[in-house]
Amino acid sequence: MVAFDTQEIGIHADVNQSWQEMVNLISEISQIPATLIMRTYPKEIEVFISSSFPNNPYIAQERERLGIGLYCESVITGKKLLLVSDASKDPLWANNPDIKLGMIAYLGLPLNWPNGDIFGTICMLDSQPNQFDNPTKQLLTRFKSVVETDLKRIYQQTLLERENQRLSKQLHQKSFEFEQLQRKEQQEAFERTHDTGS
Repeated sequence: MVAFDTQEIGIHADVNQSWQEMVNLISEISQIPATLIMRTYPKEIEVFISSSFPNNPYIAQERERLGIGLYCESVITGKKLLLVSDASKDPLWANNPDIKLGMIAYLGLPLNWPNGDIFGTICMLDSQPNQFDNPTKQLLTRFKSVVETDLKRIYQQTLLERENQRLSKQLHQKSFEFEQLQRKEQQEAFERTHDTGS
C-alpha cells in the first residue's frame, strides 16, 4: 500500500457542507455561539468550519500559530476531552488568546484519521461561564463520531486512489518494458535472418 501524509488530503465540498450544517445545528440546539471544526497543521491550527450563529467571532479559514496556549492545542496533545467552564477565573487559562475574543468557556474533543493521525478538534466556545451539561457533551461526542466516520471514508478513498495510481504506473512501466523487449527480439530475429541471407 501507498504511504501518504494525511495533511495533504483535501476535504470535498459536499463533506464541508455536511459539517457546516452539523455545527450550525449544534449551536442552534445548545444556544452556544461558537461550534467549530479545527484542522491542525505542523505549526498552525485552522478554523476549518465555523457555525453561522450570532456572536460567533470565529471565521472559517482563519489560522493561528500553535504554541500560544490555545484550548484546542491541549485537546490535541492530551488526545482527550477538555472542559473549561470559566477561563477568566482559572489561572491555567487566564492568558488564553480566546479570552480576548470574549470566549471564556470551552468544550472540545480530538478528531482523528483512522490511521491515528490527528485531524484537529470539534469544539464549542461560550462567552459566559458554562459547565456544559451531559446532553451537550453527548451531542458533541455524537457528532465527533460522524466526522470521524467521514474521515475514515475519505482516508480509504484516498488510499484506493493512490493505490490505483501506483498500480497504473506499474502497469504502464511493465507494458513499456514488454514493448522494448519485443522490439529487441524482433531486431535480433531480423539481424539473424539478414546474416543467414548473406
